[in-house]
Amino acid sequence: MPQHDKKQSSSAQDLQRHFMFTLGQVNKQWRRTLDQLLAPMGLSQALWMPLMHLARSPQAMRQKDLAHSLGLDSSSVVRLVDGLATQGWIERVHDSDRRVKKLQLTPAGRAQAETVQQLVQQTRTQVLGSIPAAELAASFAIMERLLQAMADLSPVDEAHDSSQPRPQRSLRPHPHTN
Repeated sequence: MPQHDKKQSSSAQDLQRHFMFTLGQVNKQWRRTLDQLLAPMGLSQALWMPLMHLARSPQAMRQKDLAHSLGLDSSSVVRLVDGLATQGWIERVHDSDRRVKKLQLTPAGRAQAETVQQLVQQTRTQVLGSIPAAELAASFAIMERLLQAMADLSPVDEAHDSSQPRPQRSLRPHPHTN
């Protein structure tokens, strides 16, 4: 490989490495910002994330579905659910299958989620307000492509029928805090 091509390749790799590092830093800083914003309300990431996932669910969720939506295993979610229940923000309700309990927001939980959504929207506007819509749209399109590329690298989900195309991953359906 000619010296010029090696330099270009190294430069592209450096840019990719810096891009992915910065993307991770942006995510960490956003969550840190939200933690600081919501701390006076008694909310840490361990509480506001499951609260918001439940708030945007159209119906009561099984605990294992909440765990999946948070990217955690079911046993890790037990403490989070207990914390939300202790605050009076969720309740466990029976499903048609009596062995299953579902989680749903209480009126107090809905009110808390609405307050969180308003504060987060204000902060999101402060952070992103000076960026032109076209630049945000271009950035969003890139992030969706990255999500799909990473989904394509993931091992096949054993519960997924391998004869069917893999589901597309998108950021679009979730207008939430993250």
